[in-house]
Amino acid sequence: MSRSNQSQIWASPVAEGARFRIGSATAFAVRKDNKDVALRIRREYHPAREAMERIPFVRGIVRLAGGAADFLDGVLESAELHPQQIARGRRFEQRFAELFRVNPVSFIAAGSAIVAIVLLVGLLLVAPWAVDRFMLPQFELTRPAINAVTCAVRVLGALICVALIPRLRVLNRLCMYRGAINKVLNTPASKGGRVSQEAAGQASHLTRRSDSAFAVTVLLLSMIVFALVRTFTLPVQLLVRLLIVLIIAAVINEPILLLEKARRGTFAAALLGPQVLLERLLVRRPHPQMVEVAVLAYNAARENDR
Repeated sequence: MSRSNQSQIWASPVAEGARFRIGSATAFAVRKDNKDVALRIRREYHPAREAMERIPFVRGIVRLAGGAADFLDGVLESAELHPQQIARGRRFEQRFAELFRVNPVSFIAAGSAIVAIVLLVGLLLVAPWAVDRFMLPQFELTRPAINAVTCAVRVLGALICVALIPRLRVLNRLCMYRGAINKVLNTPASKGGRVSQEAAGQASHLTRRSDSAFAVTVLLLSMIVFALVRTFTLPVQLLVRLLIVLIIAAVINEPILLLEKARRGTFAAALLGPQVLLERLLVRRPHPQMVEVAVLAYNAARENDR
């Protein structure tokens, strides 16, 4: 999810489309099979959330939890607009889909989910366990040193997952629509507040203010802290880890906000380099048709905001 630096504009990719929330209006635009764009406007107010977004440290938790909630809401809402079937599948995938009486997109999505789960389990759980169990005992290392090496392997595995999982076919489309959203947010609006497709097409598909990169940063830092905190029971461990994630989100958001507002070319802007690198992994250059959908969603939300 991305947010504009100029105003409270929340946006996230959905299934074959984009979601924009500007003030009291939330607009969903989705490309359909007949190449038309389905548009839905929803009126909603979030006074409590808007108030918490102005409170230091609390706004970091809202940024993390609210971003995930907005993304899930957008995916569920866009499914009701019947987005286009973007993946017909290879021949063997079509045959398997016919065998199980599902459409190829559902089959491909299930396959992408399985691959993502295998990567996460293999790189975040199995690989650190194997290093701890079979490789490190060959060296005379202290327990803190072993924990540090295992943690480094887990963080490296997480970065590999961030680099590989967005390449999966279904998720790659979401990353491309993120690029389309960023183009719209990077485009100066006209006097009426509208954005033209021509101007958006020439804008950059990257942004310095990315809630997705922020969420990945929080998770990476949480993994490091998890290695330093030990508990004995599973319920306590889950509670402690949840608190760690929320605390890190609250604390790390404040310096990131300052760096995101820094002028380009300054030393402060250079410190945002890791965030920008993560953003490059999580976004793809969009097609012009995707930019058109994002522009329609943005203009609709802008026009219906009271």
